[in-house]
Amino acid sequence: MEPEDLIAKYRHLPDFHLTRILGAWVAIAGGKVIEVDRSHALACCPLQAMLGTGDIEEYANQKIAELGQFTPAREVWRETFGVPFGASEMMMFALRKGTIDAAITACDGAGTVVTTVPEVVQGIGARMNGLFHTSPIAKVQARLRSHGCLAFDDARIDQLAGLQRAINAGHRRIAVTVNGRFGAPPADVRRIEHEAGVEVTLLVVCTTGITDQRTDAILASADLAWTCASRPMREKSAAARLQVTQGIPIFVYTARGVEFLAAYSDEAGAEVLRSLDPAKHYLLASHGGPSRIRLGESTVAVLEATLPIRSRNEPTPLD
Repeated sequence: MEPEDLIAKYRHLPDFHLTRILGAWVAIAGGKVIEVDRSHALACCPLQAMLGTGDIEEYANQKIAELGQFTPAREVWRETFGVPFGASEMMMFALRKGTIDAAITACDGAGTVVTTVPEVVQGIGARMNGLFHTSPIAKVQARLRSHGCLAFDDARIDQLAGLQRAINAGHRRIAVTVNGRFGAPPADVRRIEHEAGVEVTLLVVCTTGITDQRTDAILASADLAWTCASRPMREKSAAARLQVTQGIPIFVYTARGVEFLAAYSDEAGAEVLRSLDPAKHYLLASHGGPSRIRLGESTVAVLEATLPIRSRNEPTPLD
């Protein structure tokens, strides 16, 4: 089954959300899991193993109970890390350091959200799996708006409309996450950026199961991309400037992407990243190498390498 099928099946419900856990499609309504489609489920995932249970329904229920996801009690403010190299963690640091002045992400119960508050972008994104459909939850939207966020009443997930709204609000250095499997064409993000004369850092997430054609579109426009369980994202990223980690690599493709990653480091680490030869390729990993820098709460080595670097500890099977 594909996400479009589940959306068509349940979109009549006033409170329906579709997420993805371990490659499986998980439909949630009324704060409960109503269907799990395991036709694309992974056998294993190093990130899921780090986060806890490998039981899909149990993990979804855990997030509902502990974080209030998909309910009116949803957490929207967090100062601590959820994962070591997550998109929301990086956006939180970039907002704090002024590398960007707004972040556009997606939140269950609210859809596309524009925020300038580091703790809100982390509250939305920490422990958040891919979001493919959501319904408005008034209390979640009100809580976000109380922190100055911009959101659509109908909770649509429309990153292009969110980008235009951020531009209209006066933001000029903007980071936006786009769902690799189900999101806006990356080229359209660049079109809006150029027409408005702003700077957009494009982060592509949720890439499991994308086609070769979609991969090529991402590589042509993205600054950073998370590979999830995508085989083509790994195989086609040889020209990336940086690879962060090996099991689930994050590839950095552009100078703007390097600068965005530098905000996730301390001052010394940022200088190392900015000084790297743009004609060469580098792996940032937890082992080996004399040059070590801080990324978030982790220390990584900076190694010149031929990319991509694969790992035995990657999601299985790749799609």
